[in-house]
Amino acid sequence: MDANQRLIEAADKNFIGSYRKLVEHSPGGETREFRGVFAFVTGLPIGMFNGCIVTRPAAYEDVTAALDWVAERDVPYRLWIHEELPDGLAQTMRERGMEPHSWLVPQMVLVQPPEPPASALGVTVRSVSDGRSLDEYRQVYVEDGTSEDVARRLFSDSFAADPDVELMLASLDGRAVGTSLAIRTDEIAGVYAVATLSDARRRGVGTAATWAAVAAGRPWGCDTVVLQATEMGFPMYRAMGFRTVVRYAVLRPPA
Repeated sequence: MDANQRLIEAADKNFIGSYRKLVEHSPGGETREFRGVFAFVTGLPIGMFNGCIVTRPAAYEDVTAALDWVAERDVPYRLWIHEELPDGLAQTMRERGMEPHSWLVPQMVLVQPPEPPASALGVTVRSVSDGRSLDEYRQVYVEDGTSEDVARRLFSDSFAADPDVELMLASLDGRAVGTSLAIRTDEIAGVYAVATLSDARRRGVGTAATWAAVAAGRPWGCDTVVLQATEMGFPMYRAMGFRTVVRYAVLRPPA
C-alpha cells in the first residue's frame, strides 16, 4: 500500500468514525454494515447526519439495501461514494432517482501539523469546558438558523464531554461567532463543524477555529488531521496546508 492510499484509508476511517461517535450520543441512533457500505442514522432532521458511505467497491444490491434501511427510518439522508470507484455505481444510483450534488467533497489531510499561527486581531478561540460555554456554542448555530432543539441534540452534553471529542468556540471582539470541533479515531484527528456567522466572516475566525481543532489532536498524539471541505472552506484549508487525497460524490434522494 502506498503512502497516499494509507492517507485515504486514515481519512475514511475518521470520517466514518465521526458518524459512529455522533450516533453513540444520539438516542435511537443506529449503524449497520452492508458488505462495504456503512449506513447510519442519528435521527436528526438534516440530510448530512443520516445516510450511507461507500469507500470501496460494493454491489448495487448492497448499496440499495443500505439505502432502503436508512429510508425506512423516515429521515433525510445522503449517499457518499468515493469518486475513484467505478462510474457505474454512481450512475446506477442516479437511475434510482438519487440526485448528485455539483460539489465533489474533497477529503483533505494535513500530516505533522505545524504550530498554529497567531489569530487575527480581535479573534480568540477557547475550548468548551463548561455548560455556559456549551450554551454559547449552541447559540452560534441558533443565530445561524438552526433550531434550538436540533442544536441541543447535535451538540449534546454527553457528546461535548466525550474524551474523543473537543469543541472549540471562537469569538470576535468578545462575541461568540464561530465554532469547530475535533474527533479522535484511534491515531487520527478529524476537524468538523467549522462555522462562522455571516456578519463575522473574512475576519480570520474560521481559520483560527480550524487551527484550534487541528491543535486539539496534539494531546491525543495524532500526527495526521483530516477534514471534508465545503466549497466555501476549500481555499482556506488549502492555504493552511491541507491537501486532497480523494473526493466524494454526494447524492440525495429526490425531493
